[in-house]
Amino acid sequence: MNRDIYSETSINKSNHLRIIFATVSLLLFFVGSLTTVYADDYHRSVTGFENREGYYYGDKGFSYGERGEKGNGATGVIAAFLLLTANLTVVLSLILKGVSRLFLINQESKKSIGDFNKAQKKCLRGLHYILNPIAICIAVIHFHLSTCSSMLPDAALLLFIVIGITGVIIKFKLFPKNLYKAVYSLHCSWIVFLSTFLLIMIGHAMI
Repeated sequence: MNRDIYSETSINKSNHLRIIFATVSLLLFFVGSLTTVYADDYHRSVTGFENREGYYYGDKGFSYGERGEKGNGATGVIAAFLLLTANLTVVLSLILKGVSRLFLINQESKKSIGDFNKAQKKCLRGLHYILNPIAICIAVIHFHLSTCSSMLPDAALLLFIVIGITGVIIKFKLFPKNLYKAVYSLHCSWIVFLSTFLLIMIGHAMI
């Protein structure tokens, strides 16, 4: 009997370690990918670039006068930091739900994951509500200051704005109840969230 208890305890510890490892690895990947993208933005802002209206920024001079020579890199880094901080709770929730579904773990471990997910949502929800609108505004400024040969970052910004608008609708209950479920599904869709992230990554890689 004691051996069975010891064996079950060892399995639970092993599962918990795997869950922690998977969560930390995916978080590090997400953070590293996003910061790399906007580090490229900063590099381009220093070496010079042209905005959507023809103004040239950077060390090489300006086509239409002095104006915001490092705005592109600065706004890109700020938008990335705010986006990451505001949506850390979303990333954690997606990872934890994925781990709970994909890993062969017992009901006790699943319950622990669910409890932790609820706790982190409660703690980080305030940042999600406050920082996302600010991140959207700075992303729009970044959009204005930068030039891109690909339309993918533009599509990502559009999706980002749609997610933000649906979030406001949900928070303040601006839609009728019969439409609320559809809006909630769109806002909380992991497909939309990952699509936005991939569009940002691929679009910036193509610049």
